[in-house]
Amino acid sequence: MRTSVRARLLAMLVPAVLCWGGHGAIAKTARGPDLPEIRVSASNGVPQCVTPDRLMRYLAERNPKLDSRYRDIAAFYKQHGEALGIRWDYAFFQMVLETNSLMFTGDVRAKQNNFAGLGATGGGVRGESFADVSTGVLAQLQHLLAYSGQLVEAPVATRTRENQKDIIDKSLTLRRPVRFSDLTNRWAADRSYAQSMTILATRFHETYCTPVDQQQDQAATWRSEIKPAVAETTPAKTPSKAAPAEKPTQKPGTAETASLGCDIWQASYGGSAALLIRSVAGAKVNYTVLQVVAGKEQPQADAYMKEHARNGETIGRFGTRDEAMSRAFELCPGPS
Repeated sequence: MRTSVRARLLAMLVPAVLCWGGHGAIAKTARGPDLPEIRVSASNGVPQCVTPDRLMRYLAERNPKLDSRYRDIAAFYKQHGEALGIRWDYAFFQMVLETNSLMFTGDVRAKQNNFAGLGATGGGVRGESFADVSTGVLAQLQHLLAYSGQLVEAPVATRTRENQKDIIDKSLTLRRPVRFSDLTNRWAADRSYAQSMTILATRFHETYCTPVDQQQDQAATWRSEIKPAVAETTPAKTPSKAAPAEKPTQKPGTAETASLGCDIWQASYGGSAALLIRSVAGAKVNYTVLQVVAGKEQPQADAYMKEHARNGETIGRFGTRDEAMSRAFELCPGPS
């Protein structure tokens, strides 16, 4: 479909071995990860742990400056995906890959509402534009339906309308259900396409689909009036290293004590739980809100302190980042 520039994004992602489908881990084959079929079926459904709210929380962790106009985008994937019979969870992960978590660092611009590069053929070609977020999501899902081998009636995308016969004919030559992994070197000229989606899906499932995380999940709603926590703006090279993120801009008060100033930092391993770590550097006390994967709190805290806060100590464990942040501002009401 086009030449894709994703090397930088793939390099930022932690290598993964497993991908999660409707009923467990998907094995990695000689030709790459074997992703779920595009069309849903009795044996290929969206896992119950995948919800629009959790997808939005995942997206907000990846993009701390997520525009509020995208607040319903995951719900649109579910709505249109269920209507068309598409694995809308993997369509969402495809969008995250194509748009670099809605930061639009490629040829397509945010105002186009084009979430999968439809018509963006490389060399600065912007591709198609759609009237709103919902229509843009529908266009992607309809195009996926064509790739699954089914004719789309009155597609909203010109690319689908003009090319779906050729797309369908080529898909039918597989003589089996078309998988998301079959999009590699077809949807985009990128041999790492399936691997990139595997990593994105695995990270989501490791955070939101383990039994302990589901028990602790409070189903907090992503709200546009709350800026999400800075998460993996500079993802770690290995799972044992978390990169410190940007400082919050909020400065509501004065320093922690008369003798020491204080700062509040945020860092993340991508989990939903949060630790508060206190450390001293020179004349300042640093409070770090560290998001961690539930059940891995201590090793991830130790790894963070080893790299970024050698004299640090964990002073609190919280169910959410916001709770940890509130406590940090109680201890350090005015970061200096």
